[in-house]
Amino acid sequence: MPKRTAHPDATFSHAFGITRTPTDDWFDVKLHADTDLFVDPFLMFEETSPPWSLIHGRLIDFFNEALMHLAGAGGDRSTQAWERAARMLSFPEPAEFCLGYGKRTIFGAGSGSKLGRLMLDAGQRSIDAGLRSIDDFGELLLFGEGFGADRISDMVCNIVKDTFIDYTTGIATVHGLATTPVKLEHRSYDSRFSRWRNGRVSLPTNPCWTKSGVVGVTLVPERFLDELPKMDDGAFWDWVYNNQNQQLRHDLGYAVTKGLKKRQIIAMARHRATLRAKYGIAYAAAHRARPPKPYDFATDPALKTTPIQTGQQVAALAQLSAPADQSSFCSFVEELVGHFRWAVEDRAIWKSFWTGLKARTEPQVQDLFHLSILMTCKLYDIDLTPEANAGPGAVDFKFSAGWSRRALVELKFAKSSSFWANLEKQTPAYLKAEDISCGYFLVIQHEDKHCAKSFVNKVSATIDRVSADTGRSYNVIFIDARKRPSASKLRR
Repeated sequence: MPKRTAHPDATFSHAFGITRTPTDDWFDVKLHADTDLFVDPFLMFEETSPPWSLIHGRLIDFFNEALMHLAGAGGDRSTQAWERAARMLSFPEPAEFCLGYGKRTIFGAGSGSKLGRLMLDAGQRSIDAGLRSIDDFGELLLFGEGFGADRISDMVCNIVKDTFIDYTTGIATVHGLATTPVKLEHRSYDSRFSRWRNGRVSLPTNPCWTKSGVVGVTLVPERFLDELPKMDDGAFWDWVYNNQNQQLRHDLGYAVTKGLKKRQIIAMARHRATLRAKYGIAYAAAHRARPPKPYDFATDPALKTTPIQTGQQVAALAQLSAPADQSSFCSFVEELVGHFRWAVEDRAIWKSFWTGLKARTEPQVQDLFHLSILMTCKLYDIDLTPEANAGPGAVDFKFSAGWSRRALVELKFAKSSSFWANLEKQTPAYLKAEDISCGYFLVIQHEDKHCAKSFVNKVSATIDRVSADTGRSYNVIFIDARKRPSASKLRR
């Protein structure tokens, strides 16, 4: 596993000093860990101009070649044809894309060989059922179970990696970025010799990771990214039940009911290749009527990008002194939280506290807070632990720089039913259990009544009383997250 190196610049544009323009259509990926978005091939199939319009044909040709080898092997795993298919259907996670489930890494869990075995087994079952070729990529996803969004993305990124490499080097040229020769697995696939080509290509390098020199970065257009694939075998079996129920009853002599588990339905109908063909036709018609949509980066409903962008704003604003003792450490944490409040109230980050007219959940806002100030904590070598165990339960955040410099922060919605209990009892109990002298209670205000003077005064009086009773520094910070009218409405 490569060694992670501390680096405050967490996104591509920030690390390389790029000011994005309207022509920059690439996803500004974070570099220190994966973003849980995936390359959705069905979004790529909407393209009408090369090189992206060629992707569907390349994928179909690739998997039809693999099926040809499997058919030639006749189920004999010792044959050269089977070995060729096995080599083809090996898809290691391409770390250079920084996409997937890795919360602290970009290097995945090494599932490439497992995915290859799944593909081989599923492909052989399809061969046994009479399938010799596919005409649509969606048919591939019906080979079997286990093809989640991350695996589909890994397959696509491996097979057409050369196109993404060319796209990235073009971006590097436009922005005058330095590139370095980087060793890549599956740089491209050579159908002439039925083999993957590995080797070095020139790419921008990831400053957050090192392994014998360099790790490259490969970029993807935003319009190809989504949270989930648009077609999977679960949808197929739903379609089977809803549209082919009577046919299954007749052909299989089995009463198909909703009480059956998915694996039982698959066991019954796995070899029904005609069902796949019918579903492909139905899917194609539905797909044309309702084209897939990429992830909405403008509103960022799942907080994929907003926290890191907020963190960059907070880090740029933070002109702090490294805290040398407990007193200065408390002041440091208070000022840092104040910068977050500034970003929310004055830099329109309050918008990220809402999805339409509905407020985000408290855990989502806690995640936003955590990631927004994490970058600054790294700059000052401060450990930030979310949901740290402390006495009676889990405190939202513990800041520490050794044992003598520590602080606790609790974030709570003013509208929460447990607000007053947390304010008066839980956070003070955390302070006592951890023997920490200062704590901060962040009050998130969504409604006018929680911004009213009477409410604010009551909270402040409670904080003062608890602080006096416990002999610890206990402070409240209010953050106004109410929805604001748009600038256009204010001008009217």
